[in-house]
Amino acid sequence: MIVAIGHENLDFDALGSMVLARRLHPGARLVRIGGLEGRIREVVAMFADHLGILEEGEVDLGEVEKLIVCDTARAERIGPFAQLVGRVPVVVYDHHPPQSGDLPASGGAVRQLGATVTILVELLEERGLRPSPDEATLAYAGLWEDTGGFTYSSTTVADLRAGAWLLEHGANLLAVREWMRGRSDDSAREMLGQLLSEARLFEKAGLRVVLVSADTSGYVPALAPLAHTILDTYDADAIFMVLRMDTETQIIARSNGRLDVASLLGTEFDGGGHARAAFARTGLGVEAALERIEAALPAYAEPEPRLGEVMTRRVETLPSSTSAAEALLQMQRRGFGGMPVTDGEGRVIGVVRRRDLERAVRYGMGSGQISGFMRPAVVLSPDDGLSRARQALKEGGGRMVILDKKGRAAGIFTRTDLYRNSPKPAPGIEERLREGLSEGVRMVLDALAERFSEGSIYLVGGAVRDALLGEASPDADLVLEGVDPAAVARFLTSRFGGSYGVHYSFGTAHASLDLGIEVDLATAREEDYPSPGALPRVRSSTLARDLARRDFTVNAMAFRIVPRPGLLVDHYGGLQDLEKRLLRPLHPLSFVEDPSRVVRGIRLAARLGFSFSPEAEKQIEQLAALEEVPPAAASRLRRELLLLFKEPVPSAALEMAAGFGMLQKLYGLRLTDRLRQALARLESIRPEQVPEPEAYLFLLLLDCPDRTGFVERFHFPRRYLNFVDMLENPPPEPTRLREAGPALMQAFVALYPEKEGWVYRPERHLRGRDLLELGLEPGPLVGKILKEVEQARSRGEVADFEEELTLARKLIDSYGTSRLP
Repeated sequence: MIVAIGHENLDFDALGSMVLARRLHPGARLVRIGGLEGRIREVVAMFADHLGILEEGEVDLGEVEKLIVCDTARAERIGPFAQLVGRVPVVVYDHHPPQSGDLPASGGAVRQLGATVTILVELLEERGLRPSPDEATLAYAGLWEDTGGFTYSSTTVADLRAGAWLLEHGANLLAVREWMRGRSDDSAREMLGQLLSEARLFEKAGLRVVLVSADTSGYVPALAPLAHTILDTYDADAIFMVLRMDTETQIIARSNGRLDVASLLGTEFDGGGHARAAFARTGLGVEAALERIEAALPAYAEPEPRLGEVMTRRVETLPSSTSAAEALLQMQRRGFGGMPVTDGEGRVIGVVRRRDLERAVRYGMGSGQISGFMRPAVVLSPDDGLSRARQALKEGGGRMVILDKKGRAAGIFTRTDLYRNSPKPAPGIEERLREGLSEGVRMVLDALAERFSEGSIYLVGGAVRDALLGEASPDADLVLEGVDPAAVARFLTSRFGGSYGVHYSFGTAHASLDLGIEVDLATAREEDYPSPGALPRVRSSTLARDLARRDFTVNAMAFRIVPRPGLLVDHYGGLQDLEKRLLRPLHPLSFVEDPSRVVRGIRLAARLGFSFSPEAEKQIEQLAALEEVPPAAASRLRRELLLLFKEPVPSAALEMAAGFGMLQKLYGLRLTDRLRQALARLESIRPEQVPEPEAYLFLLLLDCPDRTGFVERFHFPRRYLNFVDMLENPPPEPTRLREAGPALMQAFVALYPEKEGWVYRPERHLRGRDLLELGLEPGPLVGKILKEVEQARSRGEVADFEEELTLARKLIDSYGTSRLP
């Protein structure tokens, strides 16, 4: 059982993320933790049939095989599911800044964006997956809520793009507007009034902070909207809502970013959350909690920027003797709305505004000196905090002159400077790579860097590629130089728990860790192909030669773990191709030597939205021109085909393979119109169900010119030929389909959608009432015959209800108790 959860006190971003995550993980069941408040409760009820959300008490933790966590990475916010950490793989999608102690995720993506929904949208778009209009609407609500309608400072360009994508896929803006606006019911108005009456605004460490409190019991309306309402009312930087509820005090905090409310509540009250939103419970009374919050504030606030750090330094001034006409001309040329005025020693004595000068010239006073038209300057010091400038702007100052100690202009500060986003240095590529790894993989890499000081250890292949794309992988492939793979495997399992195996003759090892991370270890090696399509000959070598044997440049990058510091190794321009989303083979004969690389490339291209480079397309043409594919390649081609069937959208990869002529060339398969329609119907069962990989195979074999040759060449069971015969010639009863398993049933329904009810109708078995209708008297013999029929069914002697009924008649006759004529 795969379970997708959000955090306690579910909000729209968590709900929307769960819904989209189910598209990435078909078959996942949505589960909520705790109760629901406000409009989200009504919305969940409205979509109850579509969402199928379970309550936490309805889930047997022992049956959970994978846990998907949305909109949080903190174990304390996922209720009883925290017990699964370390027992099953944990996938995390979260937009909050990483913190020490986050869940040791084995996959997912953690990126600092305005909403978690944005992360899921980017992943769906990359993989060509589409939400339904209802899913898009729920996701848009989450995006709107967590970005404040795209107005919060945490909003990014990616959030706006995600909103546009959701609208393209049917998001209903009217519905979202209604949900976000909410209804100000009596309880909400009463609570808001109580909080405002107790509100206290003060400034500390350059922050405007609102403290509100209330004593309450019984129903409490959704408090997050009230917090934002009060925050906006007071134009504050942070708010703390302290509420006494029965035997405990609850604290809800929101911040615009400068105050780390999660650290404050976490340290002072053992609470949790993230820098902009946090929650805590305490046994303290309301006043005691308020006093502790106020006293602790300075320690958790980021240092306030000084005006000397953010002002515009290049200041142009006008001597007081300049004429109004000349000053106006200079302002018009420079596009200035005003300029500081200086005396003979360069000290600022005022400012002159362009509007005033225009009026002076219009009135025939252009020859007058600007000292006669200047206004008092609003002056501040480079050491003043940004809050001083903000307050001055609110009081009507359009611009402030920042003066040095001699009274000369050191800089100027305007509204443009206030709202300008200070450019942040782009993180180095190594930092970007580390941020893209899952928390679990980071823990593994850090442990290796601490333990091993000699030799070299590198993370290679798909894990590096996916991390640079911002999507965490649950697997880690490590290449070692001068380090024993067995020693590394033993260390990792002793450190994190799990099991390992070693193949000494190949110089490889594998560790399955309790973190949910699969680690493959191998000494650096090189290979050559004795002939096209043959199995490669492998021998020990260096990292450079190990990377040279890879398929595509984007898979031939390595991240050095040992020795420190971390370093990206990119000999073949993989990073550049990654940015261009290109798949470029490493050498001219790559596809001829190993044709399965083409299929692997098609899988990647369809999943990640990549294209083949011109060199790759030329190699595909060369492969297509070969008279026949080397038979030695069959085992690898078989493996790649089965992996293709497990892709998020296999039909997209199949279409690409058919377009390049590789489906026919490599497998002897083809896509017909009826197969395209059947494949579309097969994939429409997502996200509630997962199509079985073999279902795709059975459908493709339907129009295969040489089914027997395909099955023999790729070593598939011969019974598959019988299964495909049933697709062509449907049996009179569905029993044979059911006996063949879910894959054939799915393929059959995809081919004959009108027969879905016939295939999946509940099985009818013999009951006691049926025996009574046959004339058997009530008594012990009823149970005896039912048991004998059940035993015959388990032995395969009867296949359906009619055969059970026939056997029951014979048994009744044999006991000589039938009253039938």
